[in-house]
Amino acid sequence: MGRLSRFGLVAAGVVVGGALAWGGVAAAGRLSGPAVTVVKESRQVPKGYLSTNVVCPPEQRAIGGGYAYHGDHDLENPVTVEVNAPETTSDRPGSVADAWGLFFLNPKSKTITVEVSVICVPIG
Repeated sequence: MGRLSRFGLVAAGVVVGGALAWGGVAAAGRLSGPAVTVVKESRQVPKGYLSTNVVCPPEQRAIGGGYAYHGDHDLENPVTVEVNAPETTSDRPGSVADAWGLFFLNPKSKTITVEVSVICVPIG
């Protein structure tokens, strides 16, 4: 590939990257404010596993979520998260994701505490 072709690819990448970044900034600007709700809750994870979720308020949908673990980290025996994804609390077909689901595996002999969260916006 010639030098001019590489320059063209780099320039195109910069333009596309800038457009994507600006689009992300614009989207973030639309999501901030009173329409966004963040629900945070604590969970106790005993030795073994815990399957849990955090639910949005009524008439809202989940657009993000996650967890925070503030305990001792052990690289030989780490706490792992097998599931960290949106889910629905309804059995109705076509229901919107209104919760954030998590599945923790705790190999430690002691119970740990995690903070779980979901980011919600109004449906519609």
